Amino acid sequence: MSLVITPNKKQALSVKHQLTFLAMPSNKRVRVLKTLGRHERTLARKRIRQQTTVDGHKFATRADGRKAKMLKRMGRTLEPYVKSANRLELKHKAAQTGRIAALHQEGGIESMSASRMARIHGKPDYNEPATRSQAKALIANGYKTKKAKGKGYRRATISEITTNLSQGKAGFILKVLRDKPSKTRWPIPVKARPFLGDSTDNVQRELVKIIDDINSKRG
Repeated sequence: MSLVITPNKKQALSVKHQLTFLAMPSNKRVRVLKTLGRHERTLARKRIRQQTTVDGHKFATRADGRKAKMLKRMGRTLEPYVKSANRLELKHKAAQTGRIAALHQEGGIESMSASRMARIHGKPDYNEPATRSQAKALIANGYKTKKAKGKGYRRATISEITTNLSQGKAGFILKVLRDKPSKTRWPIPVKARPFLGDSTDNVQRELVKIIDDINSKRG
């Protein structure tokens, strides 16, 4: 995922500032775009800290309900690159990081596998207590427990499941309840959380400011 800016009519530069920019020597044009890139990077990092999108809305929540901050490392590796002294690309150094950033920027479907889950989260300890995610999945699939009094069964609570079941047992019961073959790969919907980008007006104002500042200095 990258932010690409070319200072032309699309970026709403006036004719005066377009000509001023084009009349600059190559090294000055690079300085203008590098400075703009660092400015946009600062804005992107601020949005990640505040967990807000380019439009100022809160990031879409996690699918599992966790409250931990998202995209925390996405701003660290953003770097401004200037091509041919007239094109700015603000992008991630590593292609894999850029792919993940693009998925969150635009939303989409991520393919997950058991082996990848193990690499990300580590191999689960099947003797540890069942997790809240397992408990919620069990309840959603109709898991019940015996009533304390009388006959019959009732819907189990999250605390009962995490207290009385291990991760291994919870996983086995969930597999039985679902009565489906184990999946080796499955899709995970990812909501859009656009943190990189800017409006044409904002880009114009910042470009004009940088062009005027750099062009007024010698060297």
